[in-house]
Amino acid sequence: MKTRSSLLRRLAIAVSAIGFGQSAFVSLVPLVMERLRLDTFAVGAATAVGAAAFLVGSPLWGRMGERLGHARLLRLLGLAMLAGQAVFAMLLTAGTKAALGIALLMLSRFVYGFAASGVMPTAQVWASRSVADDRRQAALGLLGAGVSMGRLAGALPAAAAVLSPLLPPILFLFSPLLLWLAPGREQSGGQSDAKAVDAGRGISPFDRRALPCLAIGLCLTLGFGQVQMMLGPMVQQRFALGAAQATTMTGLALMLVAIVMVLVQGLVVARLRLAERNSVVVGCVLVCAGMTILAVTASHIVSAAALVVAAAGIALATPGYTAWLMKRLEPAEQGAAAGWLTSTHVLGQSIGALAGGFAFTLWPFAPLAGCAALALAAACLAAMLRKH
Repeated sequence: MKTRSSLLRRLAIAVSAIGFGQSAFVSLVPLVMERLRLDTFAVGAATAVGAAAFLVGSPLWGRMGERLGHARLLRLLGLAMLAGQAVFAMLLTAGTKAALGIALLMLSRFVYGFAASGVMPTAQVWASRSVADDRRQAALGLLGAGVSMGRLAGALPAAAAVLSPLLPPILFLFSPLLLWLAPGREQSGGQSDAKAVDAGRGISPFDRRALPCLAIGLCLTLGFGQVQMMLGPMVQQRFALGAAQATTMTGLALMLVAIVMVLVQGLVVARLRLAERNSVVVGCVLVCAGMTILAVTASHIVSAAALVVAAAGIALATPGYTAWLMKRLEPAEQGAAAGWLTSTHVLGQSIGALAGGFAFTLWPFAPLAGCAALALAAACLAAMLRKH
């Protein structure tokens, strides 16, 4: 048991590299635009290339973990991510002409995104194999907490720019090395690489065993993606703030969300020990309630409390439907399914960002209403879904 706890803690620290990379890149956008003389469209295009690489790479890497070994694959992915970050760090340090800069930035984001897309599927399957069925949610929740911790730490590169312009690219460059903190060999107690004759079997995302869990994940990420993208404009409109004040408040709100998710996934999920279905239903209802309250309240304190409730719901539901997905499939199919789930999350966040901007133009609080409706739909789907 102690060995398994050590494995999970080290995996959580390792996957924090993903959260760090996501948050740090967003915080460094102003520096990227200044150094490379790019506009917001060019940076958005480079971000889209990275997201596309995630969509393609996740299902492929999910199967490779079964064949190469989870420990070995995480280290190889870390090296590939390091190569992508090296190009990015070179751009931030040296600068270049706009045309070459956007080409290299896109290359960097594609290499990084393609490699990073395999980290969570690999770690999720490894963690799932390391524990008994009734502890799977807690194990996956701990990985989620690690990613959220990485997002919190992702603000460091931007803050370090005040001390030295070289510090942001250095921190960003070496963040993938966190993956080398994962255990150096398989300790899961499941099938070993030598016995994995049938390992890495593919699965369709439309398989009736996987599709409901993927649909729940899509609903939640699509809904929350709308709110994350439009939270700043909504805050500015609701509380009549200036741009600088709204930016500060939005940053504080996103930090609060990350902290709540760390606490819920790292501590609460392990102690509640709810069944997968119950975790998903309760989590989705909390998201629906939080978004509804956030849409109708005009109080700073109540708004913060509503955001906490919604964040807790996301943190509770995510390991629930992830563990449920693993439980519904054969061991050889779990890697590919975890990859499809990662792709689904990226797809939901990307569509949510686009839909949120359009919905905001129709009604300032339409993203909140949309998120509440999608969470309610996910709760109903989970409640109707057969247990096995």
